[in-house]
Amino acid sequence: MSISVAIAVITFRRPDLLRDLLASLQAQELPSDSDFAVRIVVVDNDAEGSAAEVIAEAEGRYPIETAIEPEPGIPFAREKSVQLAWNDDALIFVDDDEVAPPGWLATLLGAWEKTRADVVTGPVQGILPADAPAWNHYSDVHSSVGKHATGDLLNKAYTNNTLVAQRVYHDVKPAFHPAFRYTGSSDLHFFLRVNQAGYRIVWCEEARIQEDVPASRTTLRWLFRRAFRSGSGDTISRLLIRPGAASYLKVLAYALARIASAFVYGLGGLVTFRKTYLLKAVRRFFSGIGSLAGIVGINHDEYRERHRADGGDAVSGDLAGGAGAGSAELADPEGAPVADHPDARLP
Repeated sequence: MSISVAIAVITFRRPDLLRDLLASLQAQELPSDSDFAVRIVVVDNDAEGSAAEVIAEAEGRYPIETAIEPEPGIPFAREKSVQLAWNDDALIFVDDDEVAPPGWLATLLGAWEKTRADVVTGPVQGILPADAPAWNHYSDVHSSVGKHATGDLLNKAYTNNTLVAQRVYHDVKPAFHPAFRYTGSSDLHFFLRVNQAGYRIVWCEEARIQEDVPASRTTLRWLFRRAFRSGSGDTISRLLIRPGAASYLKVLAYALARIASAFVYGLGGLVTFRKTYLLKAVRRFFSGIGSLAGIVGINHDEYRERHRADGGDAVSGDLAGGAGAGSAELADPEGAPVADHPDARLP
């Protein structure tokens, strides 16, 4: 029997990027003796179904299933993709602003076969615009290439280049939490829970995927906000997983340690004239500040403006902004709506 694998893509009004991604996925080749039956699952997070034309054009060797998730927000679209892949043996997450180079799929699946890991994740290499400010070339914020070695065991992953075995998303559910509707980090929260449940997350350096970096993500303002959001998302994720005084003290200590290390890197950068140290100092400082803000439930709504016109940079302390009505149902057909999850709000 063949091993069924779904490649999940969630998208929202980025037709040109989606077109390039789907073309690169359809161009992936597998060995002739491969036992894998691959299909592509696209979840359009636009209630108007604006991605329909691009999806219809993306014919190729792999069949495409598509669905609309009208509830705005990344967690709901991701949860819908899990629902669509519920009966597949594995689910591969990629982002709609990425392009898969030749051999990527075969490499990722090969690593899964070889390691028998529960989760296999690989690096993302950002492709910078030609006029990107110089600091982008010194920072690793747009690239995770070389951060780990093949076979390394990790305690977290993200949905930008990751294979998840069926047993994982059948067990750790709901996968994506509504509290992260506009902030990001729902994938971090999920994979922290996956690791806590005892599943193995393995790195594959060779399964590299590329990501288009828009000009809007090459500014220092974006860097500050992204670092803040990452720190806050990490704190909120850990407090949702394990609430209580001990967890609050732990994340507080972590936040203060990040800020302290920022000053160490900053001083080192000034003494040695190493720009990489200075950039790391900036990221660690704002990440630490974000971690402190996350303790009271404050985060940067990085993706709100893509879905709604009212904007806004923070959600309320109880994260009500992420637990609205009408959320997607869980992938588990017998489960409750995501918004009814017992962790839907911080304690």
